[in-house]
This record gives sequence, structure tokens and C-alpha cells, in this order.
Amino acid sequence: MLGELVQTTDGKWMTRPPARCPHGHTLGAGQVLMGHQACLGHGGGHTTWTCHRWETTVYGPPLNTHCTCLDGPAVVRLSYAAARDSQSQP
Repeated sequence: MLGELVQTTDGKWMTRPPARCPHGHTLGAGQVLMGHQACLGHGGGHTTWTCHRWETTVYGPPLNTHCTCLDGPAVVRLSYAAARDSQSQP
């Protein structure tokens, strides 16, 4: 099943990738961008595969009703320096 952990032939573990995008385009080397999407619904995240041809994303594990993935960049960005300075002030 897409997104489940599977053991490779050399004994390591990986997330099972999709073979095709939702439009049927084969996903392979040079055809897909692999990433990670944080999920607030269960405190973990989803591996993502985005098809270069169709710009559609497949999630593993698939999104569920309780999943709330972030959509786009954060509205507010806080640097480590700013966070440190705000904690040191009374």
C-alpha cells in the first residue's frame, strides 16, 4: 500500500512510493520531486511525491479527514536570533 513502511532487499526500511501520479504519468528518476509535508492532524507528517509533468502531489500515507497539512509558506517566520532575544528580555 502506498505510504506504508516496507523493508528493502538490503534490510533497510523505506516508505513505499507511488508508481504513477493521479493522471497516470509514470513517476521515476527525473520525473518526481520527493519531499515531506508536516501534518497537524496527527503530529507527524506525510512523504510527498510531486509529478513534474502535472504538478500534482501524492501523499504517503494518504491524507485522511483528521489531516491538516500546512498550505504554503508560514505567515510569520521567526529566526533563532529573534526567538533567543525575546526570551532573554524580562
